[in-house]
Amino acid sequence: MNSLFLRSSCVLLCFLFFGFLKSGYATTSNREQEEYRFKEPALWAEQFDAPSRDKWQKPQTVIQALQLKPGQTVVDIGAGTGYFAVKFARVVGPQGKVIALDRELSMVRFLKKRAKKEGLNNLIVRKSPTNNPGLEKQRADLIFFCNSYHHIHNPSYLKALATALKKNGKIVVIDIKPNAPRLFPATARFKRHIKLSAQAVIKDFQDAGFRLDKEFRFLPYQYFLEFKPISVPSR
Repeated sequence: MNSLFLRSSCVLLCFLFFGFLKSGYATTSNREQEEYRFKEPALWAEQFDAPSRDKWQKPQTVIQALQLKPGQTVVDIGAGTGYFAVKFARVVGPQGKVIALDRELSMVRFLKKRAKKEGLNNLIVRKSPTNNPGLEKQRADLIFFCNSYHHIHNPSYLKALATALKKNGKIVVIDIKPNAPRLFPATARFKRHIKLSAQAVIKDFQDAGFRLDKEFRFLPYQYFLEFKPISVPSR
């Protein structure tokens, strides 16, 4: 009987211990998510849209590399204050469309006002969580991440994006190299600066059923990766 009691006690202790670890991990994850919030769009706009950014972000060269055409549909995930989304909207023109997604409601409101002020009726701005893009099937010619994929880092999310691509559609990730300097001073408020290597991004996409189609190396502080699905997703 004592033996049975000891075994039962051990099982209970193990259950409580691993339950504690699981709970602790979830709490840490939620706390980290809360830490990286961009709730002050006016502050971030001063840095995200600063003219000095053009020197290292090279937006026109990026757009040329993307080979965007009038009439196309672009999804900008983590669009923020609209640094690229606004430029994309002008390139694809009134017959095209840019769907700008961001998890922060304050950013969404800011970018909606900016689009209206700049007369960009083809720029649609929506709030979207980092676990579900909520896109219609065969919607996008290009799905674009700039300095935002490191907040998602999830192959399951990428699988959901695959069905949103049109035939010959592609996903592009531009993100900050781990050894790059701090590009936006206001990120110093965060306890640590999330950086994701190009190799980690490539692995996520491979796990999600994509292949690396192109890699551009003209950005000094960021990698620029272009992916396509290995097989056409079921429509």
